[in-house]
Amino acid sequence: MATRSRKAEIATKPSCGVLLFRLSRASGENLGGALAALDMRAPEFAILHHLYFEGPLSQQQLGRALRIHASNLVAMIDQLEGEGLLIRRRDPDDRRRYLLELTDDGVRRLADAERAAQGAEADMLAPLTPAERERLRGYLARLAGHSCSR
Repeated sequence: MATRSRKAEIATKPSCGVLLFRLSRASGENLGGALAALDMRAPEFAILHHLYFEGPLSQQQLGRALRIHASNLVAMIDQLEGEGLLIRRRDPDDRRRYLLELTDDGVRRLADAERAAQGAEADMLAPLTPAERERLRGYLARLAGHSCSR
């Protein structure tokens, strides 16, 4: 057990990193439960979501943006393509690579998943006012833009 003098060396408040870790786990659990009803997992939702807003993208661009390892991403893309939710097309600027984009079925599936995700998010953000939720969304978007663009 730590002595009182050792405790003085530790910050009196949890770091942002620790709080983000805890919230990430709780959010992932809530989102995972909401998406399970649609037979979807959070990484698949993230892929569809990112392609909707940023696509068409190469597999490498998508993997970097979402921090999904290439070998894991291939299996997820194969599954989503097999379900008819996205397609691979040759990049007209570089015939050696493919671009990924959503199909109409992918957009519909994303809309269903988005509704489920909003329910999970509303529960998690219940302690915040609508204005605080928007500020938080802005902060998170800025942080994601900074950290996930490298």
